Amino acid sequence: MPSSSQPAAPRDPKSDRYDVIVVGASFAGLSFASVAAARGLRTLVLERDPVVGGVVRTTGILFSDVLDIQEVPQRYLMNAVRRLRIRASGSDAVAEMSSEAYRFYMADVTGLLQWMAEQAEGHGAEVICGAMFQSAERDGSSGPNGPNGPNGSNGEMRVRYLAASAETQEARTVELRARMLIGADGARSRVAQALDLDRNERLLAGAEWLVEGAEIERDTFYLVMDAQLAPGYCVWLAPHAEIAAFGVAGRQREFKPNESLRLAQTMFDDVTDLSQMRVVERKGGNIPTGGRLKRVYRDDERGRALLLGDAAGLCGAATGGGIYPALISGRLAAQAVAQELLNGSPAGIKTYLRTLPQAGRLGPYLQIEDWIRFALDHMTSNADLQTLVRIMASPEGNRVVRAALLETPIIGMDKAFFAMARGMFMQHPRLYGTAFRAAWQRLALRA
Repeated sequence: MPSSSQPAAPRDPKSDRYDVIVVGASFAGLSFASVAAARGLRTLVLERDPVVGGVVRTTGILFSDVLDIQEVPQRYLMNAVRRLRIRASGSDAVAEMSSEAYRFYMADVTGLLQWMAEQAEGHGAEVICGAMFQSAERDGSSGPNGPNGPNGSNGEMRVRYLAASAETQEARTVELRARMLIGADGARSRVAQALDLDRNERLLAGAEWLVEGAEIERDTFYLVMDAQLAPGYCVWLAPHAEIAAFGVAGRQREFKPNESLRLAQTMFDDVTDLSQMRVVERKGGNIPTGGRLKRVYRDDERGRALLLGDAAGLCGAATGGGIYPALISGRLAAQAVAQELLNGSPAGIKTYLRTLPQAGRLGPYLQIEDWIRFALDHMTSNADLQTLVRIMASPEGNRVVRAALLETPIIGMDKAFFAMARGMFMQHPRLYGTAFRAAWQRLALRA
């Protein structure tokens, strides 16, 4: 697998049979592949893009918590962020909070994913780029992995992908077999569609421009909330190595991301002048905000498949943070799959699905994000957002937001955080009215 940004000629798999085929060289897919291969599973990763990390669909914000579960070489950590500055459109009120300790890093996503692919290959996994997943179904024929074979009870999966010929540039269909299929192919998972598993239906759409000519502090993340230009989310300006990331996200189908970016260039006039900025790269993508999906695994006559990361709805519904859940789910799922396929443990994957919320306090973290998402979706005017920012700018609000975003590690998030938030909002009960009370009741039932 090439480490450069130049695509290589497509190559053929080394075998036509694998223990697991992973669709998507994502954070979830590569963390799974690395552990799975190290555990002894014959593992293949199919990546649709010509190069791993060649098409980036994320801002690449790493919580410092990621460093507790994944080695990340320093060269892929660009800007250490320890200050947030939040404003609502149409108001001069600013909520600003900071921390001496680093809380976020702007990461070189392309370099980091390529490094993870090299690590997976070093453990024995294969990675093939330019491979577009097409279909998969159970093969009921007999054989070493068939219904009566020693290595499986329900037959192999027949997995097809589309590859371009290096000589003719014509597409050809390649068919492989695997005992299990892993869908780590993003918010709009083709694996989920092919195997009739749950799919993300609530999404944020986002666009980001990497721009030159924007002079900003290199350790500060700037956010502006606007109900029209970024419904349910915000516009941001953040350091990205020596340049800047100018982006927007909002509820899908309620706005046009690139148009919002064009209209939002004056939103940061109090920080920098964007009128002369030069766009050097454009990217976009979808963020699942509907919470953790329920039906992400099947093992029946239709097939045997498991969804991970964004494909499974494992993403922060409010902030869009998906790297931390992706790494945790990928590593733990690989251990569970190895237990089932190699050791014959009948309940390894079901145990993984049941206990995943306890891993790294992932469950409480996603619950907090789900609650905030519910509240944000019910703030439909700039007046609501202006009130929210004034609360965050107050001494009590600043303390709560600083603790949540800059000081409290994910593993430390528990009901104490909910109590802090409740204490802050009870001072301003008119902000949400019925919507806030409903959100709080929902949170109490799930906590």
